Order: sequence, then structure tokens, then C-alpha cells
Amino acid sequence: MTNKENDTNIEFNKNVEPNLLRTKFLISLGFLLFQTIFPGLALLFLTGTDFTFSYKLPFWLMSILMLSYIILTFLITFCTYKFKWHQLDQFTYAIPFTFVIGVIYLSGYYLNSDHILIRFIIALGGAIIGIFLTSIILLLFIRKTQDKTVSNPVNII
Repeated sequence: MTNKENDTNIEFNKNVEPNLLRTKFLISLGFLLFQTIFPGLALLFLTGTDFTFSYKLPFWLMSILMLSYIILTFLITFCTYKFKWHQLDQFTYAIPFTFVIGVIYLSGYYLNSDHILIRFIIALGGAIIGIFLTSIILLLFIRKTQDKTVSNPVNII
């Protein structure tokens, strides 16, 4: 056997993963503020149990509000992505921040402000859940993009 027979040329397709664009920082920050942080803080200040001036709601209603906050944030982020106002990476920030604010909001029902460290540790768990869900969303979008590129190959001559 010669060296030429032993040499196998393995060509890796460098373009397997689509070229994911990033949103500019100030645009991303603006969307994050208006899609996630401002509504979450409004929910926390108006109906949270931490403040004396807020409405005191039962836990089941707080849970429904938090769930609707998460769904609304996802839908707004998805719609603004479809309108091409920002890139796919906005999900990476919006969903975990939503879960952090939501968990802080719900944990206030059982834990008062004296247990702030415990609440932030629980919020860290919420962030991990949000990051996990964001990863699933991004993988689904990437897989859909890859399926389109495989089914519609572009011939470059």
C-alpha cells in the first residue's frame, strides 16, 4: 500500500450551521427593556407581595399572571423576530430574563423580603430553566434552517 491509498481526504462542510446574525447591542437592549424588563417590573410592582402599595392577589391569580407574562414575552419576541426587527439571538436574552423576573415575582408570595438570598437562588434556577428552553427554541430554528438548505441546495459554479 502506498501513502496515497492510506491518505483519505476528509472534507468537512464548514457551512453546516447557518450563519446566525447578531442583533446590535443597543437594539437588543431596547427590545429587552420593552419586551421583558418593563412589563415584568410593572407586574412585580403592581401585584407583587413585596411592596405595601401593590395589590395583594391570591397565588393562583399570580400564577396565571406569570404564565401569561411568559407567553406574552415569547409571542412578542417571536413576532418582532418574524418582522425582522431583531435577530434570533434576542430569544437568548428575553426568555431567561422573563423567567428570573417571574420566579422572583412568584417566590414573593411564600418568602418575604428577609429571604432575599433564597429568592435569588431560586431565580437562578428559573434562569437555568429559561436558558434550557431558549436552547430548545434555537435548536428548532437552526434545524428548520438546515432542512431548508438541504432540500434547496444552491449550485455555485
